[in-house]
Amino acid sequence: MPGASPSREQDGPLSLAARLGLYTMLAGLVVASFTVTPTRRAQVSATPTIDDEPAAARIAPMSRGLVRGLRDIDNLELTVSPPPTPDLTQAPAVAAVPEALPEATVEPEPEATAEPEPEPVATPDPTPEPTPRPTPRPVAALANSATRSAELHMLELINASRALGGLVPLAMDIGVADTARAHSAAEAQVRYVYHDGLDGTASSRDVPACGTGWYGENTGKIWNGNVDALHIEFMNEPWAPINHRTNIMDAAFRRVGVGAVNGPDAMYMTMVFCR
Repeated sequence: MPGASPSREQDGPLSLAARLGLYTMLAGLVVASFTVTPTRRAQVSATPTIDDEPAAARIAPMSRGLVRGLRDIDNLELTVSPPPTPDLTQAPAVAAVPEALPEATVEPEPEATAEPEPEPVATPDPTPEPTPRPTPRPVAALANSATRSAELHMLELINASRALGGLVPLAMDIGVADTARAHSAAEAQVRYVYHDGLDGTASSRDVPACGTGWYGENTGKIWNGNVDALHIEFMNEPWAPINHRTNIMDAAFRRVGVGAVNGPDAMYMTMVFCR
């Protein structure tokens, strides 16, 4: 079959040229697809995708055979590199925030102020001396025949009781009788009998009147002029403690002042015994 060989010889060169052209075209496509300017790469923030599939993933299977043949020719190193990702290590390290420290409090310096003028010290008012409780002035004892008769009758009853007890009789002292009469008038004002009250104490009245430092005092009311009833009441008291009967029957007493005053409700009679 001599006619068949020329056709094979002609087919061989054509097929080689066609393959080289095809390879060249494919190589240009591959180079064009991998050549990206730096500025455009910097602007692209994410790898372009078509239908959510990376372009490098589609081109790599198709160009794998061409890369081997063109590596020695063009001395090109064609590799599929992922898009640059920011290096986290190159980011400036964030300084660790130290734990909250207590805030330093700065005390403000005291402002210089003018010293205030000393205020005048108020002089306290002198404390008034306590005034003694006013003592009511004794009512003027108006003596009359009824009160005089009552005073003498009480003196007779006292000495009669002392005589029964074997004691010496008491003498009437006119000065002491005036003191007793003033006390009876003070009692008539308030309508009750007392020893220590509105006109002072028995001691403050009777000691100066007696002049000896020893005194005894009996006082009471008489209704309807019945002096005997008051004397009987005194003598019916027990001996102890010291009471009206004790004063009447005291052997140390030598004088007595009897003072009677008519009050609005009764006759008031006071007896002051002195040594």
